[in-house]
Amino acid sequence: MNQAQAFLNEFKSTRNFAELVPVLAKDETLRMAIFDEIASVEYPFPEYASWIAVHFYEKHPGLMSRKQFDSMVSVLLQTTNHSVQRNLTNALVNAPFDCSENGELLDLLIDFLHQSEALPALKHHSLRMIEKHFLPAYPELMRELRTLFEVISNHPKASMQSMARNFEKKYRKHPYYEQ
Repeated sequence: MNQAQAFLNEFKSTRNFAELVPVLAKDETLRMAIFDEIASVEYPFPEYASWIAVHFYEKHPGLMSRKQFDSMVSVLLQTTNHSVQRNLTNALVNAPFDCSENGELLDLLIDFLHQSEALPALKHHSLRMIEKHFLPAYPELMRELRTLFEVISNHPKASMQSMARNFEKKYRKHPYYEQ
């Protein structure tokens, strides 16, 4: 077990983000070692490391390096771990880097919205990423999103129906919504 894994094991019992985030902001070596565990396949390290990344980059998006961003995108594109997918999609919403040229990432996010078995939080964060990183560059995506949310509005889960209603309220006046 390396230092980052030992740290994550200790964090597992405390789950104190208020204490952890300032420590990681000051200690880049520890931060990078912990976030390197996102690419690990040994439970629970990628789950906890990606969960920490969500809280850390929410407060300090400017501290995300290009290397870390590329690594998180790469893991997101490859992993089938639902917790890691949800956490990375959430963490990447705050990324200070342009991902609008990454068609593979956009396809994956749209696929998450399409999948009936995808959990509501993953769908929510996928939409947030599309809204922030792709929709401004490609407003014509609105047509596909509208179609997707028409299907989602019939989902049996109330949270999904609510997401579809909120989408419709937010975007019904978007220039590409009715086209």
